[in-house]
Amino acid sequence: MVIILQRKILAAILSCLLYALITVFIWGFLKTLFLNTYFINFIFVITYGIMTSFISDWLGRRISKKMYVREISSFAFHCFFGMIFIFLSLGPAIVFFIVDRLLIKAKIGWLSVIIALLIVVLVFIISIT
Repeated sequence: MVIILQRKILAAILSCLLYALITVFIWGFLKTLFLNTYFINFIFVITYGIMTSFISDWLGRRISKKMYVREISSFAFHCFFGMIFIFLSLGPAIVFFIVDRLLIKAKIGWLSVIIALLIVVLVFIISIT
């Protein structure tokens, strides 16, 4: 359970960054757009997204033991929970699911999670000054 929590926190940080980069790539790079997209999504994903990702994965495991069906149903639940805030959460929910699945094989410890969180705090402090 702790390993899954570490992976989901790191996936949240990385997926918010990736989603913010995708957003500024589509709309044009503006520092404020990037920072606002990143930090607003970060708040939603850290609080709401991680919790619903646990629920989505749990529901996927309850539906089927077959990996293919389990992953599709988990993805569908991620999208369903992501539809709650539409623009603010559907895109990040899809990116979060992909990043979370890519990190399954990675060895993640608390040190990497803490360093990633410290980088987020440092970028936030720099951006408000």
